[in-house]
Amino acid sequence: MPHRKLLPARWMGCYVLLGLVQNGLLPIILPLAAAPGRTAGLTYGAFAAAGIAAPFIGAWSDRHSRHRWTLAGGLGLAVVALLLHVVPGGVVQHMASAALVGLGVASANTVGTMFIVEVEPRERWDGQIAALQASIGGGQLVGLLLAGVLGLRHVEASFLLGGGLLLLAVPLALLTAPDPVVSMPRREVVSRPIRGGDAVATGPSRAFHRATRRSLLALGRNGLTWFLGAWLVSYTATNGLSVMIAVATVRGYGAPATLPTTAYAVGVGLSLLLYRPVSRWLGHAGPWRVLTAGLAARAVLVAGMAALVGTEGRSAVIPILICFGGTQIVWPLLSVASNALAVTLSPAHRAETVGLLNAATSMGAAVGGIIGGVLLRESFFVLCWTVLLALGVALLLAWHPMIRLDAAEAAAE
Repeated sequence: MPHRKLLPARWMGCYVLLGLVQNGLLPIILPLAAAPGRTAGLTYGAFAAAGIAAPFIGAWSDRHSRHRWTLAGGLGLAVVALLLHVVPGGVVQHMASAALVGLGVASANTVGTMFIVEVEPRERWDGQIAALQASIGGGQLVGLLLAGVLGLRHVEASFLLGGGLLLLAVPLALLTAPDPVVSMPRREVVSRPIRGGDAVATGPSRAFHRATRRSLLALGRNGLTWFLGAWLVSYTATNGLSVMIAVATVRGYGAPATLPTTAYAVGVGLSLLLYRPVSRWLGHAGPWRVLTAGLAARAVLVAGMAALVGTEGRSAVIPILICFGGTQIVWPLLSVASNALAVTLSPAHRAETVGLLNAATSMGAAVGGIIGGVLLRESFFVLCWTVLLALGVALLLAWHPMIRLDAAEAAAE
C-alpha cells in the first residue's frame, strides 16, 4: 500500500538509539561530567572533532560495500569507549575516550543514508530519508529528557545507559541492516536538510564528501566564500553556546539539569514543525534571505540572553532558557538555507561544495565546544556577548552577497 512507503524500516531502530545517545545524552552529559573549567569544552571538542574522520570511513565503506559492518563496528566502538569513559582518570584519558566515542558514532552515522539510496528505488528516497531523520529526532528528544533527569547526580549511570543502549543496537544492525549490492557513488547522494539542533557534530543526513582542488578554486565565485565564512563563524559560536548552556545554568545558577534539557528538547521538537513552511519560503525568497533571517533571529534571541545574564538569582534562568529554546526553534532557517546554498553556488562541483559545508560544520562543532568552555570559565556573560558579536560578523558576511544579488536582480529588470 502506498502509505507504507513512509514507514521507517526496522534497521532505523539503530538510529533511534544512536540519536538518543549521540544527539540527546552526550551533548549534555559530556560537558557536565567534566571538571569545572576548560575541560568541559575540551572533552566535547574531542568528541566532535572525531567526526572529521567520517569521510575516510565512508569512502572505505562505499569502496568495499561494508555498510552493515561499518554501522555495527561504529556502534561497538562507541560502546567500548563509553565504558572506558566511566573509568576514573585525568583530562587526557577522558578526551581520548570521548574522541573514540565520536569516531564510533560518526562511523555509524556516515552509512545511514547509503542504506536507503543503495537498496530503495529513487522514488522512495525522500520518504525514507524523512523517516530516518524522524527516527533520529525522536531519539534525540528522549535523550535530552533523560539527560535532564539523570543530570550531575548520575553521570556514570548516564554513560553506562548510553553504552547499554548502543550495545542493543549492535545485534539489531547485524540482523536488520540491508546488505547493499549496488555501488552508488556517494557523490550521487543529494544533501537533505540537517535536523535536530546545532550541538550535534554529525548526522546520517549529511553525506560526507572529499573537498577537491576544484571546489577550493570555486570558493572565490558566486558568494561561496561569504557563505562558508558566515556559516563557520555562526555555527562555531552558537554550537559553543548550545554545548555549554547546561553547564552555565546548572553550575552558575543552581538550576536543576531538567530545565536546560527540557528547553533544548522543546526547541528541537518545535523546530521540526518549521521545515515545510521554511522550504516553501525558500522558493519565494531565496536561500540568502532565509539564511540572513535565521542569523538575525538568533542574534535577537542571544541578545535577550546576554541582557538577562546580569540579573541576579535564579529568576533569570527561565527567561534565559526560553531565549535559548528559541535559538533551536529557528534552526530550520539555517539548515534548509545552508543545504540549498551548498548545492546551488557551485552546480558543477556540488558534491565537493557539500563536503566543504560538512567540513566547516564538523570544525565548528569541535572548535565551538572548546571555545565555549574557555569563555564560560570567564563568565556566562562573556560567552553570550561573544556569541552575539560572532553572529553580527556572520550577518555582515551573509548580507554582502544578498545585497549584490538584489542589485543584480534590479538591474536585470
